[in-house]
Amino acid sequence: MCLVSLTYTSEMSVNTDFMDILEVSRNNNESAGITGILLFYNNNILQCLEGAREPVNATYARIVRDKRHRNPLLLDYRHISARVFSSWSMGYVPESSVTRSILLKYSVSQDFQPRLLSGDNCLGMLTELSREIPAV
Repeated sequence: MCLVSLTYTSEMSVNTDFMDILEVSRNNNESAGITGILLFYNNNILQCLEGAREPVNATYARIVRDKRHRNPLLLDYRHISARVFSSWSMGYVPESSVTRSILLKYSVSQDFQPRLLSGDNCLGMLTELSREIPAV
């Protein structure tokens, strides 16, 4: 079976309960064998999904159709030999974990603008942030 990693960004629609999305995502991902991490910052989502190709693709297709996500943008899609975020069905990085130094390390400014980042930069940022948060 082929493992893939998919990283995307989207904007949350107004009046969306983010914590509800997170809980449903964790349940759906666990049953589909998907792991990953999600950063919600300044009304933007940056998320990496890992798992078998078909379930990851199907999950992203649902996200694209979901009215709570505006302007989804695929940032990176690659075959992987091992999962980076295997401890989580969906790890959550709270906004408070994002520091100016981490943003500057992976971005051109201290503003969080995931649409301007490369897939490698997004994965680097998410990987570094994952080291700062406990597995849930």
